[in-house]
Amino acid sequence: MSRLLIAAVCLASLPAAAAAAPAELRDGKAPLAIAGAAAGRSGDLAHARKIRAQINRRYLGPHGPKLAVTEASSTGVFESFSLLTTGLDEMRVIPADNGIYFAICPLRATCPYPARRAARPAEAFLPRRQALELALRTFIETSADVVAVSLPTARFVLFIAERQELAREADLPALATALAGDPAIAADASLRRSVDQLTYSRLFVPLGLEPTPTGRDTFTAMPLWPAGLR
Repeated sequence: MSRLLIAAVCLASLPAAAAAAPAELRDGKAPLAIAGAAAGRSGDLAHARKIRAQINRRYLGPHGPKLAVTEASSTGVFESFSLLTTGLDEMRVIPADNGIYFAICPLRATCPYPARRAARPAEAFLPRRQALELALRTFIETSADVVAVSLPTARFVLFIAERQELAREADLPALATALAGDPAIAADASLRRSVDQLTYSRLFVPLGLEPTPTGRDTFTAMPLWPAGLR
């Protein structure tokens, strides 16, 4: 997980911290990855970066939507994700030690807060399609248990998927194959329905970082669209 993501979470939830944050974090110029014991399993991380490069070749092609996957790093800098359910009445805690974080950014924009002229709405299909493909391929090709993908939205929005939960809802290899086509060609109705069903309920906005009894942090977030509000 990158310092850029940590900064985004803190700035989104703590306006006072935003004013006091170092200039390199406010300007989006922080290094994209941090090292250390929480860096995740190196083999999985190396392969996640290959997945990033392969998907970029399609999405940044001559007729592609110009959406770049700008980062692939470990979620292990956090102890866990604490996610409110769509009913806002329960909290799911997901260990983050074996996860991958990706960031999607419009070409030549500054993320995680692209200018409004470059940002895409959370409802936009292609970024959600791209995020879902990143998750599917990561689960199929690595041992990661959770994938978080920041979308190219004006406010900070994450797509967060768990391996076992997603596998209960979809045939991962079959759907990954369907998503591997040219993103410049309009998806058929069946594929659009699958993307919508698997992504809308997995979009979250950060509430902040909360300390845990171990002395580490949990990333707390709530659904972008709680039940009945979309």
